Amino acid sequence: MTKAASIWRVLAQHSALPDDWREQLVQRLGERPRRVGLFAELSLFGATACLAQVGLKALPPQSLLRLASRSSCATATASALAQMADGAPQPFTFLQSQPGQSLAALSRCLRWQGDAAFLVDDALAMPASLACHEAEGRGLLLGWVNDLPVPESRWYWLRQSDDPALPAFDIGALRD
Repeated sequence: MTKAASIWRVLAQHSALPDDWREQLVQRLGERPRRVGLFAELSLFGATACLAQVGLKALPPQSLLRLASRSSCATATASALAQMADGAPQPFTFLQSQPGQSLAALSRCLRWQGDAAFLVDDALAMPASLACHEAEGRGLLLGWVNDLPVPESRWYWLRQSDDPALPAFDIGALRD
C-alpha cells in the first residue's frame, strides 16, 4: 500500500441532532425501535443518517463498527440505580443500560455481522486512533454517542483512500 493510500478519508459524516430526530429515525427504520434505551436510539439515528448520505442502508460486510462514549448510557444507568433503590424490578431498564444493546441494535438495523466494539473515553481521539489501526484498510463506521449532559450522536464513515477529493480524517481535531 502506498503512503497516500494509508490516509483515512471521510466518506460521510453526521453530527446534527434535529428536534425531530426520533420521528426521522422511525421514518428511516419503518418502525419505532423497541426495547432499547435513549443511548441505543441516538446510536441508531446517527449511524443510519451517516450511511444514508452515501446511499447505504446496510454496513458493508468487512467493515468495522466502533462506538465510543464519554459516559456510556448514563440516563439508563441512573434510572436502573433509582429503581434498585426503590426495590422495583428492573430487567428492561438494566438491559438498556448495557452498551452491548446498542451494538446489537446497530447490527440488526444495518443488516451486518462483524467486528464491533464499545469504548469509553473522555474524547473520541483515542478510540478513533485505535479503530483506524484495527481496521487495516477496511471500511470503518465510527460513532461517538452521549446521552448526558446533552444528547449527541456523531458518526463518521471512513475508508483508506488516495483520492484527494475526499476530506482527510483528522484525528487530532477530535480532541474535546
